[in-house]
Amino acid sequence: MTAAASLFKRALAIIDVQITGLHPDKDCIWEVAVLHIDNGCVVARHAWLLNPACALPSRISRVSGVLPAELADQPRFVEIAEALAQCLEGRVVVGHNLRVAHAFLRRGFALAGQTVRYRQLCTLQLARAAWPDLPCHSLDALCEEQSISRFFQHRALPDAEAVWQLLSALVAQVPADALNLQVARQLRKAAVPRFMTAARLQALPARPGVYYFYGENQALLYIGKSRNLRQRVQSHFQNDHHSRRTLQMAQQVREIDVQPTAGELGALLLESAEVKRLLPLYNRQLRRQRDLLTWALIPGVKGLQPELQTVGQGVLADSSVGLFRSRRQAQAWLRSEAARNQLCLKLLGLEGGEGACFATQLGVCRGACCGLEPREVHDARLLAACEQLRVATWPWSGPVAWVERDLEQGLCQWHVLDQWRHVATVDDPKLIDAARQQPAQAFSLDAYHILLSHLRRFPQTEVVVL
Repeated sequence: MTAAASLFKRALAIIDVQITGLHPDKDCIWEVAVLHIDNGCVVARHAWLLNPACALPSRISRVSGVLPAELADQPRFVEIAEALAQCLEGRVVVGHNLRVAHAFLRRGFALAGQTVRYRQLCTLQLARAAWPDLPCHSLDALCEEQSISRFFQHRALPDAEAVWQLLSALVAQVPADALNLQVARQLRKAAVPRFMTAARLQALPARPGVYYFYGENQALLYIGKSRNLRQRVQSHFQNDHHSRRTLQMAQQVREIDVQPTAGELGALLLESAEVKRLLPLYNRQLRRQRDLLTWALIPGVKGLQPELQTVGQGVLADSSVGLFRSRRQAQAWLRSEAARNQLCLKLLGLEGGEGACFATQLGVCRGACCGLEPREVHDARLLAACEQLRVATWPWSGPVAWVERDLEQGLCQWHVLDQWRHVATVDDPKLIDAARQQPAQAFSLDAYHILLSHLRRFPQTEVVVL
């Protein structure tokens, strides 16, 4: 069967969506057009000019020729969602760089309470496979390459007509077997980034580990972890319509690398360490951090005195309270606890001056600063307030190795730890001594929470005291 006969026997919907920007949460669709193709012929054309409910950028107005005033009285997407859904339902939706349009359509339909299912065919992916030597595969570049004329550019209906002509050119020029294979791959698995293939995603292991997304020129975009690498990676591209960040990242992914681990703990520790070491573009929460701060309760002649200390390579004291990323955050927490428990800001070192503090006059402080309350009673409330953020004591006298096993894959790893610090992970216990010779790592809040959470969930974790 020829490529034309195979493809054009399907009911197609050629779509073009014009948007105000690339942020699905903030930007909107301002024009959409659909061509119905039956038996290889255009049988209907549908086009809607929309009020995007957000400003039309001046650059878009310049290239499209549409003025913001022209959109003011147009319907909103929610008003045409049902009609558009009927246009797409049951058809193979074809578009150029379709994942961007699909992200906005999915969000728009969801807000309108519409559920629309359709299979997707992206002419950008077809063109990349068919003409890999072309320097650019944008719609403008391909129209120039294929001598496809448009009476307007960057308008929905003319661009949809151009996509239809581009699809026709692909069918005419690409060998039937090759084109049918590319079409079958896309229709079988729609949620595939434009530079990847469904086969590449399917080849990822379904086991715990860390994955790396690379963009152009091997630029590291993102590092993530999962108990099932294949499912997690695929979910990135199935849900890339939720935000501008995920959509942009999905559009840039050109290569994926994975590092399997023996379990979830190893994946969490490796991800945290790798993000801080490599600083990927789209990772934010685990990026390299400043030195952490903690409150130390120092016993004095008159009573307990909170002192803000830096958490470096040293051992955390049993009296350490809280782990804070900044002095401001630490002081804000202590002030809030003082207000909640009627503690004295002067005795806490947060206020100066002589005599009674100002809060005593307001009835907020119980007067430990001026003898109205015994200091030991005040300090008892301070200890009780601090108990909720007390840093957990390291349960061992020195370094240990937590053993994690993947019996199904035959992988065993030893996580070398000391004072809630992740020193190293090795696959052979003979390498533990060498790993311990590495320079001491700074205290990581991420590693602390990972280790403490794991120990609470799995108190029977196999531990080797070193």
